Amino acid sequence: MNLKLQAYSEILKRIISTEYQPGQRISEKELSQELNIGRTPIREALLQLRQEGLINVVPQSGTYITKIDLCVAISARFIRESIETRIVKEATALNDRTAMAKLQKTIANQKFFSKQKEFEKFFGEDEAFHREFYLMTNHQQVWEWLQTTNMQLNRFRMLRLKVKTLPWESLINEHEKILKAVKNHEPDEAERLIANHLHLMLDEKDALLNTFPDYFTNVPDKK
Repeated sequence: MNLKLQAYSEILKRIISTEYQPGQRISEKELSQELNIGRTPIREALLQLRQEGLINVVPQSGTYITKIDLCVAISARFIRESIETRIVKEATALNDRTAMAKLQKTIANQKFFSKQKEFEKFFGEDEAFHREFYLMTNHQQVWEWLQTTNMQLNRFRMLRLKVKTLPWESLINEHEKILKAVKNHEPDEAERLIANHLHLMLDEKDALLNTFPDYFTNVPDKK
């Protein structure tokens, strides 16, 4: 991995995990020292992150982590639900024991990390669960493409794990139900379950807005 990509990946991870908080000021010099990477690769990484809407440069002020764009996150959720319901429904027609074992393992890992309150590792297993359906249906490129549109959504999802009133166990329970429907070759039930699961963001957004009111921008008006 070249230094620019290394810097980009590490800064992106810290933005998604909210280690670098929305609205926080950052600098090339501090990042260079923190990551032990030269300032040129840092500058190149920041340019890419700026193009992706994750940092903002304010003239005569500095460089800041952008706030989570809720409209963009909601749109990304819509795209993902539109695609993933079809992906999971397609998976119900398969008999892929290896994939089923991997899915079961991710759920077991989620249970473990939930008890340990390791939210980054829990989130990683959550991603692995969903990604496996794309792999088993030969749609890996679709998953990779979605990652470019999911950045604001993933920031929202990661932050969701920090809201005490939203238990992690509910996510695990829904994963178990989705896996059961896929194993039992129940396309309509699997489609219904994954749609409800991906709809959670809309149900839970007010809890995040109330807990982290300063972390969001472009918040749709309530109707």
